[in-house]
Amino acid sequence: MSKIPTSLFGRGTKLLGVASKIAFEEVSSRLKTWENESEKLRSKVQLAQDVVKTLSQLKGASMKLGQLLSLDLGDYLPPEIVKVLGQLHAEATFLPYDEIETILRRELGERFHDFAEISERPIAAASIGQVHRAKLSGQEVVIKVQYPGVAESIPSDLRMLELLLKQASFLQGKRDTDLSPLLAEVEEVLIKEADYEHELRMHVKYREMFQGSPYHVPEPLSEYSTGKVLTQEFVPGLGLTRWLETGPSEAKRQEFAELLIKLYLEEIFVHGLVQTDPNPGNFIVTPDERLALIDFGAAREYGPDFVAGYRKILLASRNGDRDALLRESEQLGFIDPREEPAAKDIYVAMMDFLASPFRDDLPFDFSDKSYFTRSRDLSWEMSRKCKFTPPPKELIFLHRKLAGTFIFLKRLDIKIRLKDYWSFVEGAGAP
Repeated sequence: MSKIPTSLFGRGTKLLGVASKIAFEEVSSRLKTWENESEKLRSKVQLAQDVVKTLSQLKGASMKLGQLLSLDLGDYLPPEIVKVLGQLHAEATFLPYDEIETILRRELGERFHDFAEISERPIAAASIGQVHRAKLSGQEVVIKVQYPGVAESIPSDLRMLELLLKQASFLQGKRDTDLSPLLAEVEEVLIKEADYEHELRMHVKYREMFQGSPYHVPEPLSEYSTGKVLTQEFVPGLGLTRWLETGPSEAKRQEFAELLIKLYLEEIFVHGLVQTDPNPGNFIVTPDERLALIDFGAAREYGPDFVAGYRKILLASRNGDRDALLRESEQLGFIDPREEPAAKDIYVAMMDFLASPFRDDLPFDFSDKSYFTRSRDLSWEMSRKCKFTPPPKELIFLHRKLAGTFIFLKRLDIKIRLKDYWSFVEGAGAP
């Protein structure tokens, strides 16, 4: 357990300390004559471990950004460094129970006494809060408690992190990467994730949306939730990653892969509500082998006009209708009409490539690394060519969720004929 810095000075000092260490290591690395590449890599891995330790202690924006970087830049960093950054997805630093109890008493008042057997050690510790098991009138529940000061520190943390990332040479990889869209996204996501009343509303909507579906959404307990505390039904089982480690059969892996694909497509094209965080820890495989959805802090709502426009864009891309694709994309703000033809060519190529697995007659091989590499190359090439088009946040959110889903399906080691799911895009629903 650890004390999480809450003051702007304390958090800023830690972040600047990491930035200074990165800058020093970069200068030293350029001046030093390395005996071999493995020695140089060990030095960078040690630096990544120091960064992970600090970000894990700070939580909030700092930890969330490290988690996203481990996903977004995975193909552009040595696997040893990606593995270190991936530790930020695991349970790590957490607050001692006496501090948690203080928060619970302050937030819940007399309702705190309705709980029994609250676990002193959390069962999960994430970037915004930590989760404890308890009993409420004999029912097994979990209580998510937000870390103090994390919500208030988001804007200042991100300004510090921008400075840190500019100095982090190992994040530059194969090209000069503009991380400003990522930082803007992290800020928006975190502000919503830190608003537990927003998450509760999204949780209630998901439970209504997927009632009677193959997905299990636990019961949210509104009476015992506040802006800093969330209480819900406890769901026994294993996270997707741990479940995969048990060696499930190919048939069961195939079943869950199809559930994950259907979930994403139903979220956006049927309900206009998408849980945009691709972390596999947001899913639980129950003892009766159902897929439970347990976290809704990153849920985003998309209006009917956006969903209809996005559908038209994908249909135009699938049909090879360049004029319709550009017209609908300009209307949604995905591409500015003032852009040069070269930028528009890249955009058309990017949308065509992203949709390609859904029109191929053959099953899509999720282990095909070239697809992810090419899609990221096209996205970055477009961001460099465009002079007037800001990064479309809606696409960043949606495509990160889709990419995160694809990445986990790759780990499931299966193939799916995605063309069979195009009916969602056309508005016909499940195949």
